[in-house]
Amino acid sequence: MSHTTTDIPALIRAHGYRLTPQRQIILDTLCAMGGHVTVAELFERVHAHHPAIDRSTVYRGLDFFRELGLVSAAEIGGAAIYEISADAHPAHNHLVCRGCGDIDHLPADLFDDFAARLRDQFGFRADMDSLTISGFCRECGPVDGA
Repeated sequence: MSHTTTDIPALIRAHGYRLTPQRQIILDTLCAMGGHVTVAELFERVHAHHPAIDRSTVYRGLDFFRELGLVSAAEIGGAAIYEISADAHPAHNHLVCRGCGDIDHLPADLFDDFAARLRDQFGFRADMDSLTISGFCRECGPVDGA
């Protein structure tokens, strides 16, 4: 989802909130950075153009957008990364190449059968909303299992 193709102010108002200028700046900056951004990277960019916005405002803004499902977060390489959500579903799964660092998104429903199997066989409800699978992409490693 791009915040330019969704009526974010209407969505926020529907939840009983408003899109403050600070929230708009954070959202615009995150979108412009293209995703997979750490808080530190986002804060540096926001603060460079809007010095009155401090780090805690960026954190609160990200938390606010995550609660509404507009921004997703994942832990990759030991750091939390953020991006505009691809859709309203909170699941946001990634393949991360240990060779080149490339990050690919996985469809939200890819693990539905696996989650159902865990429920059926073990009575376990797995949190499948933010999975990161590390390995090697086609360019960095053999695909044949070697």
